[in-house]
Amino acid sequence: MKIRYSIGFALAMLICSAFVLGTSLLTGPSVNTLTGVLILGAAIGFMVRPMAELTEKELTLFALVGPIKKRYPADQLRLVDGRLYSGDKKVRLAVWAANKDDWRALLQRLQGRAPSA
Repeated sequence: MKIRYSIGFALAMLICSAFVLGTSLLTGPSVNTLTGVLILGAAIGFMVRPMAELTEKELTLFALVGPIKKRYPADQLRLVDGRLYSGDKKVRLAVWAANKDDWRALLQRLQGRAPSA
C-alpha cells in the first residue's frame, strides 16, 4: 500500500510557484525565477511520488528527490499516541503532509494486526 502526499498541500505549492514565476515574468529574471522553479519542481514531486510504501515485510520511506530510501521492518512497527515507531526509534513520517485517506488506511492496517510484545 502506498502512502501519498496530500494533494491540497501540493496544489498550494503549485499556486505559490505560479505566483512567483508570474511575478518574475513581469519584473524580469532574478533569484525569484529560480525560487519559482524549485517550488514548482517540489510541487510536481509531491503530486507524482509516494511518501512511503508499506508491504508485508517493511515500510519504505522515499525521499522527495533522489533514490534515498529508509526501510523499517513491518513486524516492528507500532503506534504510540498516534505516532509511528519502529522498535524504539520514531519513524519520521510527516502526518501533516500525508494524504489523509492513506494515513487512515495505514493506521487501520497497523491496528488490525496482532500487537507485538
